[in-house]
Amino acid sequence: MGVLNHVTQENSPEKLIEVLLRSQSVNGNTVAAERAVEGVLRGLGKSNTFVGETIANGQVRSSEGNINWETIDSICFAQNIEGIIELIEVQTISPVGGSLLASATGQTSTRLEGFLYANIYIANTHETIERLSVRRFYNIPLSGTTSIIDILNDVKRKQEYYRALGYELGYGMAQLIYPKWVWVGRDYYTKGSVNLKRARPMIKAGNWDIAEKQLLQDIDYHKEKIRGRVLFNLALVKEGQGEIDNAIMYAEKAALECGDKLANNYLVRLRKRRAQIDQINN
Repeated sequence: MGVLNHVTQENSPEKLIEVLLRSQSVNGNTVAAERAVEGVLRGLGKSNTFVGETIANGQVRSSEGNINWETIDSICFAQNIEGIIELIEVQTISPVGGSLLASATGQTSTRLEGFLYANIYIANTHETIERLSVRRFYNIPLSGTTSIIDILNDVKRKQEYYRALGYELGYGMAQLIYPKWVWVGRDYYTKGSVNLKRARPMIKAGNWDIAEKQLLQDIDYHKEKIRGRVLFNLALVKEGQGEIDNAIMYAEKAALECGDKLANNYLVRLRKRRAQIDQINN
């Protein structure tokens, strides 16, 4: 996946942070966005499924705001990537007056909250997710004094936390992008009926459709224990296909009808994923 940073002064305005010993200021939102790119790349790398790389520049939308699929397909072909993650906006929220006022009033911490918004474009299939969002926050420690040295240190620390917040926002965004691959670290059954064994390499390789057809041949297996294993693996397959509701259905059958020992914990994970997806879509 390519990562394209389109966060600018215009789409992420305000939230200025001071530059020490100068009569200048910088945009904390754009500072956070710069580190967000690094966070996305690191998060993708941790997935064991994706690899990320930066895209220097690319106008993926027209001046009217329409998606330019020709440009996206061209960039992806040239860089040998499957899609683009476009960071489009960062919003940070901190108390009025910032670290200076907080220190002057004796506070020992101040809250910094941030939101990152991104668009996802998949080349060739032309799938898209728009304004995917993630939220993170930090409580920034302060000196709580009016000493000029302490205040300057507080200002410097705030700049560092904007960068740290950006990294966490990017990392969190990467985690939202690969939910259908969460199953990779999970257990699944490899022993039981002949069809269950035959489905094992298909599940491992992510050949979901073939694995499903193989397992469905034993969905009414006469032995309860093996039927529970088949139902459990079908739930895993459905999660891999992105069909969370059907995955929950099979996991419930495995737990309720067959007493499968792994199904209860798996149901908890699936329902959490269902809630996360609902939150993203809303």
